[in-house]
Amino acid sequence: MRFRTFVLPVLLMTWASGGWAETATAPSGPKFSGYGDLVFSYADYGADPKASSRGSKKDKRLLFDTTRFVLELEQELTRGFSFEAELEIEHGGTGSSLELEYEEAGEYESEVEKGGEIQFEKLFVEKNFALARVRIGRMPVAFGLLPVHHEPFDYLGTVRAESEEHLIPSGWSEIGAEVMLHGFEQKLQVQIVNGLDSTGFSSQYFVSGGQQRMFETNKANNPALVLRWTNSNIPGLNTGFSYYYGDSSANRPQPDLTKTCPGDNDAQEVAPCGYVETTLQMFSWFAYGQWDRIQGQASVVHGKLQNADDINSRNAGLSQKYQGVLRSPVGKEAYSAWTEWGYRFDGFEAEDKIVPFVRWESYDTVYKAAAGALDQPRFARHNVSLGVNYQVASALNFKLDATERKFGSDHLRTEHDYRFALNFVY
Repeated sequence: MRFRTFVLPVLLMTWASGGWAETATAPSGPKFSGYGDLVFSYADYGADPKASSRGSKKDKRLLFDTTRFVLELEQELTRGFSFEAELEIEHGGTGSSLELEYEEAGEYESEVEKGGEIQFEKLFVEKNFALARVRIGRMPVAFGLLPVHHEPFDYLGTVRAESEEHLIPSGWSEIGAEVMLHGFEQKLQVQIVNGLDSTGFSSQYFVSGGQQRMFETNKANNPALVLRWTNSNIPGLNTGFSYYYGDSSANRPQPDLTKTCPGDNDAQEVAPCGYVETTLQMFSWFAYGQWDRIQGQASVVHGKLQNADDINSRNAGLSQKYQGVLRSPVGKEAYSAWTEWGYRFDGFEAEDKIVPFVRWESYDTVYKAAAGALDQPRFARHNVSLGVNYQVASALNFKLDATERKFGSDHLRTEHDYRFALNFVY
């Protein structure tokens, strides 16, 4: 990409030398913040979505989850530079555990984790200017709604919107560089980050499993371009569009998605005829607003994957020793749409709020199947959730909701989830 080889070095040199007018700020000490999230669930269906011709069998399941604990550190450095780090501990940390994977015929997989991970979601250096900001490092990907609005008070449900989480990684962050221009209630973000790894693509989660987390380094043989425009001209409302463009073939752990060369098979290059093009393009519209007592948000995501059938044929042949991937055929197109709205009533104390809400979601991770794959109705899901929050000031949040989930065929059994969540922000 010529953009990468010319524009980025110029931006880096300008950034390091302070070539744009700086926003004057006084240095300060380190700032610690973060949040925690615990979820308690009851489900009336079994965990295996393929257990019967009607989908999951009837069951009664209680699930307790220490969903995440986040520690964030911000520190000003020198000459207007600062850094931000965010360490996230998910699902109780790490250890050794077994996972029963129903998308792989109910196989048990041994993983070096105890249901979760400890990792940096953010680790970047930043410099702010009068009308711009530049970041380098691991940062949130500027796509969709959840990577930006993912803290407990940002959404009203007990869990983040499952529709968007089934298309893109939850709390999505990657390594790269960003330039943001802002002014006149507008923001334009441009990012160059490492692309996804297509071994993690699947029927159930589209490309959300493609985030590179298994190895010590992230491959950037296929970088990705991310654009995001946000408009805040309407008081209380942020809305805009985002776009993602990136290939994934050359980011796989092994070079197994290469083009076949005619003639000589003793080539001295890893990919003498290049890689199969598996370009991923995703578009998103999003909106987030608060007006007096009303709070609402909405997001629509559409993804299109080139040559998904080639990815599927390679993934199906992956060694069983390669764990953490589903190997089910990814769709060539997927979509998600969701919205939630709440009304804030006064609580029992002056700073408290009682917020009843409703959430609606529709998504299909195999909206259009790849060549040779089936479009199964169980991958089209439609949810309605009703719930209530009790917010203690802006520090503690008790959430309760109920979700009904229907599928793309009336023959498949409807599922219900009942959840209670405890969140705190510090």
